[in-house]
Amino acid sequence: MRTLDPRHEDKDLSPFRLHHHYIYIAFWTILASFTIYGIGGVSYIDALLLASGAATQTGLNPIDLNQLNVLQQLILWIVAMVTNVIFVNSFLVCIRLYWFRKRLRRVVNETKVLSLMRKRKAKETEFGLENSNLVVSDIFQEHESLPQPLLDGDSDNGQKLFSTRYHVMKQIAPVSTNLHVTFHEVEHQARHHRRSFTSTGPYQAVTEIRRLLARPRNDAGHSISYLPSLMWQPSTASYSDWDERQKDQLGGIEYRALKTLRMILMCYFIFFHILGILLLVSWIWLTPAFGQSVTVNGVNTFWWGIFTAGSAFNDLGYTLTPDSMVSFKNAAFPLFLMSFLIVIGNTGFPCMLRLIIWLLSKLAAYGSALNEELQYLLDHPRRCFTLLFPSGESWRLLGVLILLNGFDFTVFCTLSTRSEYQTDRQSPSTFIWLINGLFQIASTRTAGFSVAPLADIHPAVQVSFLVMMYISAFPTAIAMRETNVYEERSLGVYENENDSDSESEARNGKHIGLAVHIQRQLGFDLWYVMLGLFLVAIAEGGRLQKAADDPAFSLFSVLFEIVSAYGTVGLSLGYPETETSLCAQFNWVSKLVIVAMQLRGRHRGLPHALDHAILLPCESHQVDQDEGSSWLGTWLKRRASNLSIPPMLRQEERADEEEHLLQA
Repeated sequence: MRTLDPRHEDKDLSPFRLHHHYIYIAFWTILASFTIYGIGGVSYIDALLLASGAATQTGLNPIDLNQLNVLQQLILWIVAMVTNVIFVNSFLVCIRLYWFRKRLRRVVNETKVLSLMRKRKAKETEFGLENSNLVVSDIFQEHESLPQPLLDGDSDNGQKLFSTRYHVMKQIAPVSTNLHVTFHEVEHQARHHRRSFTSTGPYQAVTEIRRLLARPRNDAGHSISYLPSLMWQPSTASYSDWDERQKDQLGGIEYRALKTLRMILMCYFIFFHILGILLLVSWIWLTPAFGQSVTVNGVNTFWWGIFTAGSAFNDLGYTLTPDSMVSFKNAAFPLFLMSFLIVIGNTGFPCMLRLIIWLLSKLAAYGSALNEELQYLLDHPRRCFTLLFPSGESWRLLGVLILLNGFDFTVFCTLSTRSEYQTDRQSPSTFIWLINGLFQIASTRTAGFSVAPLADIHPAVQVSFLVMMYISAFPTAIAMRETNVYEERSLGVYENENDSDSESEARNGKHIGLAVHIQRQLGFDLWYVMLGLFLVAIAEGGRLQKAADDPAFSLFSVLFEIVSAYGTVGLSLGYPETETSLCAQFNWVSKLVIVAMQLRGRHRGLPHALDHAILLPCESHQVDQDEGSSWLGTWLKRRASNLSIPPMLRQEERADEEEHLLQA
């Protein structure tokens, strides 16, 4: 049985840590690898590399995917979906709602105990009045002399108020030894006593005492959520008997906002998947010339549309055509559509999500419940979702994405030639060439598709792609940390002058500078990339020493592959006369290093410390307190003092009393 002592609250501030995410991704990697290997036709190390590529959305392929069984392809498609950034963070919203309800259920049970204790004390008070006019007179005099802090006192004089209240209640009646009280008995006796007394004289004073002692007070140090009166109504037996309206009333605006956000995320994830599938399938059916590029490899056009749409939205980068998207370099529609899906599925997702919520808030009736919930999401984004940022940070993120992609596109247009993208010795038109460039730039950040052999493009463009793959997670990761209240409170490097505009500013007035965020991210990334390069250089040392005879297998090509794996992008310079990634030429040791790079890189966009977006509202202030109590503990403590629980009462006695009351 849990006691009313707040020190018995859970010390774990969050049900999730970073290692839980590692376990989740590793679980799907291992499960998919065994399943793919069990179906047959592929070695286990290649199955593991394929599975890790799907689970981390990297997309480096050691073999052609059109050589796999349809069931194996389906497994890769499903794994990429359930490990997608949007899916995982949406799942956390569902988990957070579960913990929200679990916490509220406990609040209801503990409130029921306190309600029974309050009514028992009220009964003892009235019983004492019937037997002793002298006691009533003393109580009346002491009530008249009660200090004002009884109503508004803070925690500093809490012990004094506690003792005063206990002294008053001690004069009223001794503690009853009969703890077996029911709601029916309390209500019946209360009605009986209300009929037995008049509304004047000493009884009026005692009634006023009961009213004051039963009045909830706000904590001066923390914002305590509104607790609806229905929590104290005996007609509601338990939390499970409540309807959804009552649960919404108890949970408050944040609980309702989380439910709305969950629905928005589900619709977002499903809608754009279906949109991509419908458009790609319709296009491939209406263009038989491009349909032959699919069917010649033994792939059904309908399945190609489903797989390619999912691969683009989930930023996977796998294709069922062996040359990635080279066969479609002259098809503007699928390249543009896939570029859009790539952006809104990863790097542009936070901006797109906020835009959708803002549009819905404008469409919802002003003052309606939906409008309030949407406005709460806009005003308190990081309290509800990890990848939902305040307005200013969303605009900055959008600006950074445009700036980086614009720089990369400028380098591409300046140094690339149309001959690299020609088909049947015909150079593409300017429009098609620009579409190719936009698609390639969008793919470089996350997806890993290609519309031309990367080994044939300008070396400076290759270096530009290498840098963009390395910093692909920086904008979102830094925005996440910049708006992460917990991490700012723990570091607090600079003083913040404007702590009222958004949740990106810590409540203690401190924040982290951009340079510190970049330094931390570099410290997290750089040493691991260098370690991976060192290990692969050892494992592939023999071939690297013969780079003069095999220029396609050079140290730069290996570095490009490692950065692509760590950035979970999937671009590769490839190898001559093959349609696979360069890692297909690695030995099993180097392939294991690539798997490790993918797993590590998948987690570099996550906060180093506890993320406020997955903290329960009642736990957010516990970060600064090793032994501090939550708002619930503070509230229960104050309610307990109102019920005149003596300070010397041992925890064991209080636990026994609580158990008896719940069994009543």
